[in-house]
Amino acid sequence: MIVVYRLIKLAFICGVFFTIYDLIEHGQMTWPMRLFGVTW
Repeated sequence: MIVVYRLIKLAFICGVFFTIYDLIEHGQMTWPMRLFGVTW
């Protein structure tokens, strides 16, 4: 159970980091689209 908690926490931290990076770099949140392979 501790391992699951750590993975969830890591995923949350990565999500926050990617969101901040996208907002600075692209001006919008694009990482979910890149993650799921959606292209514009």
